[in-house]
Amino acid sequence: METIINNTLYLHIVVGTISLLIGLVAILSSKGKKWHRQSGKIYVYAMTGVFITGLIVAGFRLNRFLFLIAFLSYYTVFCGVRSLKLKKLHKKQNPKWYDWFAGIINALVNTVFVAFGLYLGLTKGFTTGGALLSIGFGLGGLVLSYTNLKPFIVRPDKAYHWYLSHIGNMMGGYIATFTAFLSTIVSRYDFINPYLAFALPAIIGVPLLFFWLHKTEKRFNPKL
Repeated sequence: METIINNTLYLHIVVGTISLLIGLVAILSSKGKKWHRQSGKIYVYAMTGVFITGLIVAGFRLNRFLFLIAFLSYYTVFCGVRSLKLKKLHKKQNPKWYDWFAGIINALVNTVFVAFGLYLGLTKGFTTGGALLSIGFGLGGLVLSYTNLKPFIVRPDKAYHWYLSHIGNMMGGYIATFTAFLSTIVSRYDFINPYLAFALPAIIGVPLLFFWLHKTEKRFNPKL
């Protein structure tokens, strides 16, 4: 059984590496063009592999952090894909039941994530990597659930809402995946400060995300 789990872990690392590399291609390629569409599909398949293998390894090794981070990173990818199917929310299009289900499950899981981080903070100190990562990822996951569920209740007023959602979720998923990857590597090899490892993907990725969102707003609304 241990051999199977180890092989699953290796597969998890492989598909995770693929998702990071091919995700970068999707981010840098022209939106809507062939390279973007093809790399985006591979990214989704790779992230599905990351999610499944992550749950298997986390379940057998009782790795709560891996289990919880799998939900956060994959939920954003799920929403990024679904945004392409929910382009008419502003025209009272109704989301599917699984759109609600995914958002609620993600919120519940990340509530556990925050609680786990608080527990680690109270027992081991809030400066420990586990507490920092758990609370940070958990709060981020709750914000994502709120952001993606809100348009189902308060209908968006912009016809291009789906485009903003697609970019935001896909970039958010990439940032979360890269953060988990870098934090794991640092915990093993300790080559940079762990707090910097946690913050670095967001420091680079969030400004880029806001840049693309602003660029999109200008594209659809030149008066801004």
